[in-house]
Amino acid sequence: MQRRLRDRVRMLIFFTPWVTVPLALLGVAITVTTPLIDFTSLGWICLPVEIGAAVVLALWLRPRYRLSILDSSPLGVFTLLQRRS
Repeated sequence: MQRRLRDRVRMLIFFTPWVTVPLALLGVAITVTTPLIDFTSLGWICLPVEIGAAVVLALWLRPRYRLSILDSSPLGVFTLLQRRS
């Protein structure tokens, strides 16, 4: 049971495209729009729109990729990433 829970946590954290791609998009979008947020009165609308876009992208990518843990040891994790069609 303990090993299975650890493997599930690793599967979510280690380089799943449906997590990392939206987070990267969100980081770039916030970096680019920070001056807009600071200097305009309507800039506060940008942040919820960016978060919503990241969530929509994650939900769109989630069923397209499957990550399987082939081997898990204290030294690291060996995974297989497959794109579903």
